[in-house]
Order: sequence, then C-alpha cells, then structure tokens
Amino acid sequence: MTRHSSSPGSPTRRRLLQALAVGTAGALAGCSFLDAGEQTPGRSPPAEVTRDPATGPAAGGVPARLVAEYDRTVNVVEAGADNTGSKPVDDVLRSEIDDDTLLYFPRGEYQFAEPVERPSVSTLGLVGDRALFRPPEGFAQALLVFGVGGTATDLRVQGIDFDVTADRTGARPLYCAVDDGLLVRDVTVQGRQDVDQDSVRFDVTSEEGTGRVESLRLPHGGSTEFPNTGIYVGEDSVGELSFVDCEVGGWPDNGLYASSARGPVRVIGGHYANNGIASVRVSGDSVVRNVRVSCDATREGLENMRGIRLRKGGDVLVDNVRVEIRSVTESDGAITMAEWLQSATVRNSRLRTDVDDVPAINAKQPGEEARRATGAASLTVENVRVVGGAGGDAAITVAGRDGCRFDRLCVHQGGRQRNGIRLTNSTGHVLTDSTVDVTGDPLVLDNATARRRGFDTVAALSRCL
Repeated sequence: MTRHSSSPGSPTRRRLLQALAVGTAGALAGCSFLDAGEQTPGRSPPAEVTRDPATGPAAGGVPARLVAEYDRTVNVVEAGADNTGSKPVDDVLRSEIDDDTLLYFPRGEYQFAEPVERPSVSTLGLVGDRALFRPPEGFAQALLVFGVGGTATDLRVQGIDFDVTADRTGARPLYCAVDDGLLVRDVTVQGRQDVDQDSVRFDVTSEEGTGRVESLRLPHGGSTEFPNTGIYVGEDSVGELSFVDCEVGGWPDNGLYASSARGPVRVIGGHYANNGIASVRVSGDSVVRNVRVSCDATREGLENMRGIRLRKGGDVLVDNVRVEIRSVTESDGAITMAEWLQSATVRNSRLRTDVDDVPAINAKQPGEEARRATGAASLTVENVRVVGGAGGDAAITVAGRDGCRFDRLCVHQGGRQRNGIRLTNSTGHVLTDSTVDVTGDPLVLDNATARRRGFDTVAALSRCL
C-alpha cells in the first residue's frame, strides 16, 4: 500500500483539489438566470454533483476505490463493533482509529455511549453503507470530534446518518477542525435538536487548506426553546470551505452560520428553508451561488426569518439564487447587507416577497468600520427580478451607501402602496436598462441622487414574470 500525506503532490490532496475544481468549473458555467437555459437554484449543475463511485461495494463490502487510498482498511463489524444497536461501539472505534486508516461501517445501527475524539490524525476515512449512528438518549455533546486541540489532515466522512430523534437528545454529530483535506459527503441528521447544542461544525484551520461538505442534510431543525444553529463555521476557519447541495431547514439561530469564518466560504446549490435569523449567513470574499432559500412556514420562536444575510467584509457575490419570502414571523429582507458589510454583488437571481413591508434587498446604513475600509459601501445589482404581492415599504432599500449600481433590474410587486427602489442619504447611484412596476413610487430619493438611463416605470410584464 502507498502512504498518503497532505502535501500538495500527494494522491489524497490531488483528489480533493480535483473535486473542488469540478465544483468551481460547474458553478462558473452556470448561465444567467434570465437566459432560456437557466439553471434551477437549489440544485447545482451536473458537473457540480460529484457522486463518488467509492460507495460501490467490493470484496467484503468495503468500497473498492477507497481501499487503495489507505494503508489499512478495517471493517468495524469484523473488528468487533456491533451493528444491531444493542451495545456501544465507542471502544472499538477508539482502538481502530489511526493514521492512513479507512474504517468501513456496513449497513446497520451503531450505538454510542460517549464521544469519540482524536485531536491529531492524518488520512482517516469513516465510510458507511448508510450506517446509522445513534447517541444515547439525553446526549447533548459533540459525538465525533477530529482535529480540535491538535492537527488533522485529509479527513473523509461519508455515507453515515445520525439519529437524534429520542426525546431531549441532540448531539453535535461532527466537529471537524481540519488543516487541509476535509471531505464530508452524503450525511444526514435525523430528528429535531431539542437540547442546548448546535449541530455540526466545520473549520479549515490552514490558510492554504480546503474543505468540501456535500449533500449534508439537516432537514428537521431544532426546537425554538434553544438558539441552535444547523451548520456552524467558526473564526478558526481561515482556509476555503465549500458547502455543495446541502439541505438545511428549521433552525432557530441560522441554517448555515458561516459569517464568523476568516477564510472564504462557498455555498453552491442546495435548499435552505425556514430558518431563524438567516438561512444562509456569510461574510467577505464568499460566494452564494445556485442556492434556493424558502421562507414559507412559521413557528413561534423563530426570529427575523431572512433569506441570505451578508454580514461583514467585502466582495461578497450572490449569483443565480432564488429566495422566496411567502410566510414569516418577521423579516427585514430576502437578502440583507448588515452595517458591517462593505460591498456585495447580487446578480442573475429571482427574489419573491409576498409579505408586506419586507424588502427583497435591504442594504442597511453602513457603520464607520465599513466606511473606513473602502471609503464607500456599495452594492451592485445585475439581472435580478423581484416579484410577489408584498405591499408597503419598498422592494429594494439602500441607506447611506454611495455609488450603488442597478442594471437590468425588473421589479413587479402588486401589494398596496409598494414603492420600487428607495435610496436614502447617499449619492452617485446609477440605474440602467431597468423596469419597475409598483403601486407606489418607482423610485424614492430621500436625500439621495441617482442617474437613470433606460429606466422604465410602465412595465413590460413579460420582462418580469
């Protein structure tokens, strides 16, 4: 067998880079939202979905392609782990986890009694054939912890489900702090989190490192009794981390909370639904592309059901997304720019707001920190459609941000006294080749100036619908 390291030329490292490169190429190939061949948000382009043939069985049930990637392969059932859910498997896992090791989990149920932690490990795989991991009832800790307090590289977790359906049970199924080479794929968390514990956490802890989380499903959310988050990326994350085709719904304190990360976060494809605070939350140098966000079901205790929140930093790109605000407890926008954010671009997207007084885009007054960083806190909106029956306020609101640009914008909102674009305390805006059809004023300038070219206030509805 050949040993693999996390060096740039190692086979394991090359495979992860190739997977990430496929995702990047697929995303960049996505066509304009208004084109005839538009890509449906919520599902990434075919090139983006890199289903791993490693999940196919080989001799002994171990995935064929993966065997050659590790010096040592362990079928955990053959090593003594019980897969009927009758007795804990913690001790077997602790004894078998090692560098250059693939742990294979045949289909079945695996009971845990305590957390399994490994601060330092290199080239470790945990791959299941839809294996089900179940913590004990009442568990409220991190279950599988890698790289926390040490150094981890080239970690793969795949084909494993976690069951937290028992009453007052809610593990953090995965806490992975990996220098480089994180790959989590095809993992589901079943059951609503009803203890005071966030769900999964991922950090890429080296600036040159990369990580990819693909087809992670957290569909059942958390009890509003606790401010729990679905996916958390912390300030220890300084490398590039991608979330591809994930499903996250019903979390009180953000679905994907990635604004603390100091490295870039890429959110590609996936569906994020009915989360409090925000469904997707990112900061500077990040990308949100081909994502679908839905807010159409409310629960008491969900606060400010925003779609996408851009919190701080600059150069955030939102591309080819679909955000729908149909029913919310409260919300200050389908896409919001917080006071700490310097600049962002929203393009090729469709935004729907059916709730009165909720804007499709809300760029808030920037604070001094954001202004000092750039001299101006701007927003670019290109090729975006805003539709729906919302009334009151305005479809797009911008406060205190000079030099915003709106190009090929189409707004059609039919609720009572709905304004189109409201610009406040700012100058130097440009609106080109755009159509605004609303029941109120198409453009409201409140201590603001804007130049207009090809700005129509009588709608050609076919452009918007």
